[in-house]
Formats: sequence, structure tokens, C-alpha cells
Amino acid sequence: MASFTLTPVEKGILRCKHIAGFTPDDIQSLARFFKDYNGKLLIDLSGATAEECSRHIKHLRPMMPTAAIFGAKLDPEMLKVPESYYTHDVRSFETEEEALNWLRNQ
Repeated sequence: MASFTLTPVEKGILRCKHIAGFTPDDIQSLARFFKDYNGKLLIDLSGATAEECSRHIKHLRPMMPTAAIFGAKLDPEMLKVPESYYTHDVRSFETEEEALNWLRNQ
């Protein structure tokens, strides 16, 4: 079973919900998905702790599409990447409503 699910929220926005611990295969699947996906992501970490996701987010961050993260308290510094990368905007929010509103305006 994968550690995440992908479901449509509305046109151009997918929800990526964390549901279990990440395996190496899950990380590879996410990296491939991020490489190919051109829409926006609503990342739901309500089933995880910040510590559990921090290491993976840090490594996957440079390849993430435009994304709004909610459900876990994250250090904002973790979402920053060196200026040498071409990256999309990724932000962390307290609530799903705030995250979704921001995504709609991107």
C-alpha cells in the first residue's frame, strides 16, 4: 500500500494525502509524479508529524509543483531552496481552507 493518495479537488488541483510511512518506492513514485505533474497540489499532512515528513520534504522540495501544505507544523526554512534552482512556490498553512484559497489564486 502506498504512503499517499492522490485525489482531484477541482480543476487543476490534486490533493496528496499522507496516509502511512514512506518507503523508498513511495519516494521514487513521488519524485516521478512531481517531475511529470503540471498542476497544483494541496498536500494534506494531517495524518503525519512534522518530524516524519521534514526529511522527505527537504529532499523533494526542489522538484515540487506549486503546492500548499497543511496539517503539520513545518519550519518555514525547510521549504526554502537555493536560488540556483528553478522552483515553484510551495507554502505551508494552518488550515485546509487557507491552503486551498492560496492555491486558487496562483
